[in-house]
Amino acid sequence: MLDDLTTPLDLEGRDLGPVTVPVTADRVAFYADTTGDDLDRWQTEAPPGFGSVLLFAVADLFLYHPKVVPFTATLLHLDQSFSYLGAMRNGVDLTVAGTITKVRERRGSYFVTFESSASDGSDVVLTSVSTFVLSDQSSPPSEVQRPEPSARERGANDDSHRSASRHDLVRYAAATRDFNPLHWDHEVAVAAGLPGTVVHGLLMYAWMAQAVEACAGEPIVEMKVRFRSALHPGEQAVLAAEQDGTEVKVVLSRDDTPLVTGLATVGSRE
Repeated sequence: MLDDLTTPLDLEGRDLGPVTVPVTADRVAFYADTTGDDLDRWQTEAPPGFGSVLLFAVADLFLYHPKVVPFTATLLHLDQSFSYLGAMRNGVDLTVAGTITKVRERRGSYFVTFESSASDGSDVVLTSVSTFVLSDQSSPPSEVQRPEPSARERGANDDSHRSASRHDLVRYAAATRDFNPLHWDHEVAVAAGLPGTVVHGLLMYAWMAQAVEACAGEPIVEMKVRFRSALHPGEQAVLAAEQDGTEVKVVLSRDDTPLVTGLATVGSRE
């Protein structure tokens, strides 16, 4: 399907999928556990962050295609939005399809806009828009190389603090199929110009979605985040959410430096 590509510019307009993703109780429970969510709450449907499972079911079809891999010496997730049109219910097979709607090249980097949707057979329950940055050039080495923490080293996890260990990141990768080695291979991360491995952007999204719903007491209708800086395994992050009507601003920060900023709309999905 993508075998005729010569550069990522050739991705524009390509359709991917459809792919069938079963939403099962076991799968939802594993995802909720890997993201520190309340397992008792998600007995009949998946939490908002589960959209990442659906996203990578189709995004992987191009991100790890042999013709694209040479252009992923640097692979970054710049921003992400999800619109929740219905519940991702347990026991339902969702059909996920995607389209690469735009590719821009800037100084050897390719900015790829990827849109996807998931349907339960009769209705679309989720749509998403992602921006990925691809390059065949590695970033310059980081001035500071971070020692790799022990497998289970992490900070506090409560309503306003979040942290992930290397072990957590491997489990999250298994739950979502987001196997970008920047999240689990220290040497690959350093070669890409990072101080060390980094926490998945969509794991941080899941934490922020939990904070939004806890703040508002209502489900998320739409949420968009911008990934600004990296969080490393073992580091402590702080969550802050502030509601104004149907909008909730949410920030994940470390030492007062914003790592991810987001804006969510909450309310009824009916």
